[in-house]
Amino acid sequence: MHHPSMQFDHQLVPGSVKNAMKDAGAGSRDLWQVAPHELQPIPGFNVRVQDADYQAHIRRIADSMKTEGFYQDKPLAGYVAHDGDKQVIYFYDGHSRHQAALLAISEGAEIPRIPVVVSRSGASLEDLTVALVQANNGKPLSPFEVSVVCKRLAGYGWEEGEIARRLGFTVTYVGDLLLLAAAPHEIREMVMEGRVAATLAIKALRDHGAKALEFLLSAERVAKAAGKTKATAKHAPGALFQKTLRKAAPSMAEVITEIRQDPGFAALSDENRKKIEGGFATLDQARTEKADAQEPTDDSTAAS
Repeated sequence: MHHPSMQFDHQLVPGSVKNAMKDAGAGSRDLWQVAPHELQPIPGFNVRVQDADYQAHIRRIADSMKTEGFYQDKPLAGYVAHDGDKQVIYFYDGHSRHQAALLAISEGAEIPRIPVVVSRSGASLEDLTVALVQANNGKPLSPFEVSVVCKRLAGYGWEEGEIARRLGFTVTYVGDLLLLAAAPHEIREMVMEGRVAATLAIKALRDHGAKALEFLLSAERVAKAAGKTKATAKHAPGALFQKTLRKAAPSMAEVITEIRQDPGFAALSDENRKKIEGGFATLDQARTEKADAQEPTDDSTAAS
């Protein structure tokens, strides 16, 4: 699956809002009212993955518009820019609503104009890119889609700290998303298509480096064998063994204790006795630390 916005490089030359609205025959109440066909998406700007889930989302909105119309409290966010000698009303937020409106119109709905709030003339492409995340009040962006936003902001020269601050994320999370955005094509495709969870892909990239793809393909096979369409952390190679080991640990601890107390323990080889003694010492230390953690301190006793 190709994601065109990964290579977004469109430039905007700010234009006159009033002139553009006049050229488009737009009307104004509290908002600009513009004919849907007069509004243009910024080429390659939308970070949405155009998959079946997204198309179903568009279908639901279009069906709502056919009965309820276009909600005036859900305007598109626009930006007026020059396109040669013409001034174009681009929109940078509301791609789903615009696409759904066009679909509803093609099926007979009467939606002559839709509301648009136009950005201030001083807004930059960086500001509009941040708005993809911050101004989104519809279907939340997926981690992969947000990773495309982070990559784009990094391409503008932003440091991870600035990206985190503007998007409201931690620096660690931004680093994870940038790692995902820079992943090999095969891994990005697995995440885009919903075959692998973004969190699992990021973990694989951090823990396994060049072998991340091999790790994820193994996880995908485990998920398919379990009847699942998406591989998550529980399908990671070795995850089932670790889960089983954690469940079996209490009974294994009891067995080690019983073996050490068994009269036949002395008949074991020195090597095997040392292994069992080492395991018992580890268990004994863990029990002591647990008891110490549960024992109230003098300060806590006094406070009570």
